Amino acid sequence: MYNVRAKGNIQLTDWLQVYNNTEYSSREYHNPLNVGEGGGIWRNMADEAHPSSMLFNPDGTLTYTAAYTVGDFVYGKNGIDFNRALFRNTTGFIANVFKNKFRLRGDFTYQSIADKQKRLRVQVPYSAAPGVVAYVGTGYNDLMMKDSTNRYFASNVYGEYENTFAGGHYLKVLGGFNYEQATYTGLAVTRNGLIYSDAKDLNLALGSNIVTAGGYEKWAIQGEFFRVNYGYKDRYLLEVNGRYDGSSKFPSNQRYAFFPSVSAGWRVSQESFWHVPSKIMSDLKIRGSYGSLGNGNINSYAFQEQFLIAQSGRVINGIRPQTTSQPNVLPNGLTWETSTTTNGGIDMAFLNSRLTASGDVYLRRTTDMFTVGQTLPAVFGTDVPKGNYANLKTIGWEATISWRDQFKLADKPFHYGITAVISDYTATITKYNNTNNKLSDYYAGQKLGEIWGYENDGYWTAQNVGQAKAAQALFKASNSGTWLPGDIKFKDQNNDGVINNGANTVADHGDMKIIGNSTPRYSYGLTLDANWNNFFFSTFFQGVGKQDWWPGAESDVFWGQYNRPYNFMPKSQVGKIWSEQNPDAYFPRYRGYIAQNGSGVLNAKQSKYLQNAAYIRLKNIQVGYNLPKTFISRAKLSAARVFLSAENLWAHSPMFKVTKDLDPESIGRSDTVTDSGNSGNGNNYPILKSMTLGLNVTF
Repeated sequence: MYNVRAKGNIQLTDWLQVYNNTEYSSREYHNPLNVGEGGGIWRNMADEAHPSSMLFNPDGTLTYTAAYTVGDFVYGKNGIDFNRALFRNTTGFIANVFKNKFRLRGDFTYQSIADKQKRLRVQVPYSAAPGVVAYVGTGYNDLMMKDSTNRYFASNVYGEYENTFAGGHYLKVLGGFNYEQATYTGLAVTRNGLIYSDAKDLNLALGSNIVTAGGYEKWAIQGEFFRVNYGYKDRYLLEVNGRYDGSSKFPSNQRYAFFPSVSAGWRVSQESFWHVPSKIMSDLKIRGSYGSLGNGNINSYAFQEQFLIAQSGRVINGIRPQTTSQPNVLPNGLTWETSTTTNGGIDMAFLNSRLTASGDVYLRRTTDMFTVGQTLPAVFGTDVPKGNYANLKTIGWEATISWRDQFKLADKPFHYGITAVISDYTATITKYNNTNNKLSDYYAGQKLGEIWGYENDGYWTAQNVGQAKAAQALFKASNSGTWLPGDIKFKDQNNDGVINNGANTVADHGDMKIIGNSTPRYSYGLTLDANWNNFFFSTFFQGVGKQDWWPGAESDVFWGQYNRPYNFMPKSQVGKIWSEQNPDAYFPRYRGYIAQNGSGVLNAKQSKYLQNAAYIRLKNIQVGYNLPKTFISRAKLSAARVFLSAENLWAHSPMFKVTKDLDPESIGRSDTVTDSGNSGNGNNYPILKSMTLGLNVTF
């Protein structure tokens, strides 16, 4: 990966300046593929790279297990090569006229993103006996080439008038025009019949199975905007904004919308009645705002009937004819999603501004969210149309406190600072098309991130295990369905003697209840910095105070052999598995498949194995030295410094009490290149520790 950036400006006249920013970057990435079972190699390693199997035979050939799983790493052929090249250029001007009271600004941005993919899939050799070579992935022998380009340009032209009048009145008025347009084109070709396994060109694929695909999308946004700022003696502050935006993604009669906002501030400490000494409280500002913003981030042609034209898989009269699919049903209307926010805040400074604090609370109502419509019976015959069918309410707050001071150390000033930031929010769905409030979908009144599950009630014992089959008939503790002491026992919340989810609705949820929430809560950061005698130091901690995480059926990193009996056994489970000698262990009786199997007793979300994924991480720590100006001036330098920077050196999470094999910042989707689902939660490349020794110079 490499980046090139350049910027510059030129003063053409005493009132006209022209500037330009240019950026180019190129990134290459190789994602290995598995042709044994298919899919992502990380996931296959977790499931099929049996710990007791060898990678190589004595003669150096791959074993079957190796070829089926990690052999592609050794063989080094199968995979997807990605290349992304980005070019961005912005050219603009600033014209100051009327004694700098009126300014005219404009800019034009052009951006091109070119993505290239090359996927090679060939069979991998292995040997099960000396001198005998066989292959896995015999169904693969193809090359795919895919090119896509996304061209985007944006232009802004606006003027602003700014003046300060007698009596302490300040006025600034801005108005302008914005236009954006993006065009996507794509082409992909796949052909089989490679004449040799290192083929890198489609001309070396001679098979008859040829698949082609294209792609095209274009959208545009046009908007006019204004802003008016008024201030009186830096005491009363008022700002009024407005945008009138139109998008090609909406039908012509719902294309445009107006989004206004207003904010005001009152610096109480500037009032004549304010007599608080600055050494106690030096500043106090109260502010508030109300406004709306539009979101039009949907597919470009969602309001138009779209036909899928393809070649039939059936042969009729000796040919495979073209087919045209039925278009999706269109919604009654489609327009902007609108977020309307009410915000209140306060800024304070104490002790001659050494201690500062600010806080905000807000209420955001998001209306006309783009989502699926009401669930319809199967006889409807096609997918339910998407439209503006949902509303969301978000309540949040954030606070910042900072201390900056200095003292003398060896007769030289030692400057230091501490800044802490914390924020939180909860979001509640206030409208959604889920008439029966099914728990399998979103529903009105739901807090985003809710996790419904069962409450654990210990393990079945020799005294009561005979009741397990009848009480938990919907679950299996083994493939045979046999229940034994040490198997999971759920709490009977409604005392009907049977564990189930009722009708799976909010009104009738059987023995389930809300056991947690996956929304990150109380996100915080802590920054410490200091400098003395040209030496400097800084460190940054980041964390989340509360977050629940359910591992999921395919999180083999967490479940180990509870997922599949041929998986690795995590070291973290040693000594924590139920036995007659260890009846209070964290994990139940040792069973295979009970996390992976759809009816397995560990497949169901439950309170005991819901993980506390809160964490704190040392994101960065840096020390360095600014070279003295008397030294660097000889080299015609204006500034120079050496530094040592380290990333991600330390982290702690309550989840580490259960397992240290998972990172709380990397527990989401895995194998995203090859898998669009959530298969294998946590099977992600780990967050790396790194150290950098650097030198910065300024000429």
